Amino acid sequence: QGSNSAPFRNTDYAPEIFLTQPVKAWLPGDGKLRMLGAGYIHQSNGQSRPLSRSWNRIYLMAGAEWGKFTVVPRVWARIDPSRKEKDDNPDIGKYMGYGDLKVQYRFNDKQNVYSVLRYNPKSGRGAVEAAYTFPIKGKLKGVVRGFHGYGESLIDYNHKQNGIGFGLMFNDWDGI
Repeated sequence: QGSNSAPFRNTDYAPEIFLTQPVKAWLPGDGKLRMLGAGYIHQSNGQSRPLSRSWNRIYLMAGAEWGKFTVVPRVWARIDPSRKEKDDNPDIGKYMGYGDLKVQYRFNDKQNVYSVLRYNPKSGRGAVEAAYTFPIKGKLKGVVRGFHGYGESLIDYNHKQNGIGFGLMFNDWDGI
């Protein structure tokens, strides 16, 4: 077997199918429920054993806005493999939890901050990701992103990590 590629230690894939339904309902504090959704996601790193990591989930989500502030809670249930010997990571729920919460604040049409939070109260493990996006030129945007916790990548889902990254975006998550 050859040695691992230096530039790319791990690459995760997450094909997903989902259905969302637009909703127009009022929430307390002048909020608006904008969307309800459900989906299925398979996340894997495409490796063979012993480096293989994968899991399947079904989830429910909602999306709400309060002015420039957007909130998208999502809860999931793991779909376990039918045979335990096929499970690459039987304890992944301890580290990835059972849902996440995405929050975003749009300063204007070109800049925003967002965060994704996960926490499993049973294990005391989770993660926080925070990012700031800003315009560079035209539709090209820059992003500065920080991460603290478990599950930044599947290969290290059970190792606590801290990281900071800088990048370019050609498309942005603009909320709902």
